[in-house]
Amino acid sequence: MRNVKDEVHMIESVYLLHRADIETHIMPDGTCLLFDVISNEGRALNAAGALTWDYCDGTLSAGEIADELAALLPNEPQVRTDTLALLAELAQSGYLVTSEHALTSAAQ
Repeated sequence: MRNVKDEVHMIESVYLLHRADIETHIMPDGTCLLFDVISNEGRALNAAGALTWDYCDGTLSAGEIADELAALLPNEPQVRTDTLALLAELAQSGYLVTSEHALTSAAQ
């Protein structure tokens, strides 16, 4: 059985994209609610999680997203690790899928 550290390490080079059928509701305080219309389940993300979610457009790898968040929040030493853990969790739960960007980039 893999542990969280293994999952986090494995996801760094993966390009992730939020599923098109996931509803995103941005709240006034910067947090967001995600709603999966297929499973009828929701998930709340804090402001950093909402920003992470916003970056999941398939153009950056998970590691690059984590680096961006770390640069934006330099006073939060755990933000890179936390971002990778969140991305791994969202991918494992099906909210994120692998982007075709990674597949086309690798083929070139």
